[in-house]
Amino acid sequence: MKNVFLSICLTLSLGLFAQTPTLDTLSVYYLNNSTFAFPDKGTVSGVEADIIKEYAAWLKAKKNISVYLNFKSFDGFDALYTAVKKGGKKVIGLSTVSINAEREKEVDFSPPYMRNVTVCITNGNAGTIREKSSTDINRVLGKLSAVTIANSTFNNYLNEIKKSFIPGLKINTVTRVNEVMESIASNVGTFGYVDVVDYWYYIKNNPNKYLKMQKELNKSNEQFGFIMPKSNLNKELIAEFFESGFGFTSTKTYHQILEKYLSFEVLQTVEVD
Repeated sequence: MKNVFLSICLTLSLGLFAQTPTLDTLSVYYLNNSTFAFPDKGTVSGVEADIIKEYAAWLKAKKNISVYLNFKSFDGFDALYTAVKKGGKKVIGLSTVSINAEREKEVDFSPPYMRNVTVCITNGNAGTIREKSSTDINRVLGKLSAVTIANSTFNNYLNEIKKSFIPGLKINTVTRVNEVMESIASNVGTFGYVDVVDYWYYIKNNPNKYLKMQKELNKSNEQFGFIMPKSNLNKELIAEFFESGFGFTSTKTYHQILEKYLSFEVLQTVEVD
């Protein structure tokens, strides 16, 4: 009888252990970006990187799970997204990924950590779109080509313009958002879409470059989330981190992280309520 009792206790203990997430090393795939995640004195800093560090601290404090964050840099969005999709149960991706139904079929998302405005930009010497009409859009953009990142939300927006207003629009692709802005700044014959934070950072650090925002074509219905492979160990935990109690995005720490890397004007636009 005693042996039966010990056997039951052991079985229950093993079952409980098996249900406890083991996240001893969390592989953090990030797109090298000077605002959201970038190498910094032996670590990785930025809005996304700092939030992930807070998540690791929360796991230790609230779940007694010690996590080592193993950061791995990627140069292009496609490469990072594919690596996350094929990653194991202990992988998470940071790449200002817009949450949408199509991607939710392929990867899991965290709750949103930031709202986004995607801005349409041209060279500063291009004309200005005054109204969202076929006539005005073709007047300014009709003879231009577009530059974008393949398989991105930016690319989807350009395809909308091509379908609705400029059937002959030529769309060229690059791998990094900075290349989009560099191309447009150096060539009045190009235009494209970028996130407002990247646009702000580029203008701030390149005062001699001349870009213009075409506000009539801006998009403001996006939210960013971290991405994870399907059947990962983080989805429920990171959802609890963001949403339990007041939730991380309601904390002073969250606001301070945004303040550290963004201007006040941009912060007001992107901060999650």
